[in-house]
Amino acid sequence: MGSNFRLDIPSLKMIAAMVLAGSIGVFVVESGEPALTVVFFRCLIGGGTLLLYCLIAHPKILYKLTRRTFFLMCLSGLTMAANWLLFFMAYSHASISMVTTVYHVYPFVLLFASAMLFHEKITLPSFAWAALAFAGVALVAMGGNNGAVMDVTGLALTMAAMTCYAITLLITKYLSNSPTDLLSVVQLLVGAILLLPLAGMDGLRIGADSWKYLLVIGVVHTALLYMLLYGAVQSLDTNRVAILSFLYPLTALIFDVLVYDVRPGTAQILGLAAIIIAVLGERLKLHKSKDRCADC
Repeated sequence: MGSNFRLDIPSLKMIAAMVLAGSIGVFVVESGEPALTVVFFRCLIGGGTLLLYCLIAHPKILYKLTRRTFFLMCLSGLTMAANWLLFFMAYSHASISMVTTVYHVYPFVLLFASAMLFHEKITLPSFAWAALAFAGVALVAMGGNNGAVMDVTGLALTMAAMTCYAITLLITKYLSNSPTDLLSVVQLLVGAILLLPLAGMDGLRIGADSWKYLLVIGVVHTALLYMLLYGAVQSLDTNRVAILSFLYPLTALIFDVLVYDVRPGTAQILGLAAIIIAVLGERLKLHKSKDRCADC
């Protein structure tokens, strides 16, 4: 019984991480700040919090960096910051749940990118799942009722965001032997440094009401979420990770309904279901492969 309880802890961490991820959209919107400002402070506060954690928990972790590794970590920090910036910008053109669910088509972007870069073969089942997923995206983009609308700009921003995320995952896969805590710290702080000139002094002037949201986004939705997520993924099999990952868009949809009274139309509900079924089908198929992973 004790052993089962220990095995359940990673699942609870994954569940908590996905619920936090699903709620971030509300905090971003309620902060009232531009996407660029939110991403800058998310990187700065989240990176600073994780750096403090690393220095306390792993005081010698910085000695494990090489120049090549550091360069690639910086590059992944750039693509990750771009991913978040585009993702949050999409909130102005679509509901949070629509953006979040369409964003989860990224495994297929990763699949085609791997085929082009690493000459990996795309099987017929994978192509079929991808076709179903993108058909779901088309249905979601058709529009719905009570704020559940995704226009062309929102779709383009979301697709660009998940492409940046796929690039980040490819770099992370290459750096699989690097400590995940250190990778996160470098990604976040590099993101903050790169975004600072773009944010400018005006971006640093934050209202009193906005600060509480930005602090929660940085400390809870970034630093704590990363620690929970990495702690879970290191212990769970890919099958369970794939299934629990969909608590993210489900939670986003629940918050959309409760906070913003969003009601997806019939076509959009079918589209969301198609995306979830397609990504789950592809990920569970990848679980059986020995030379690839669902999350890279």
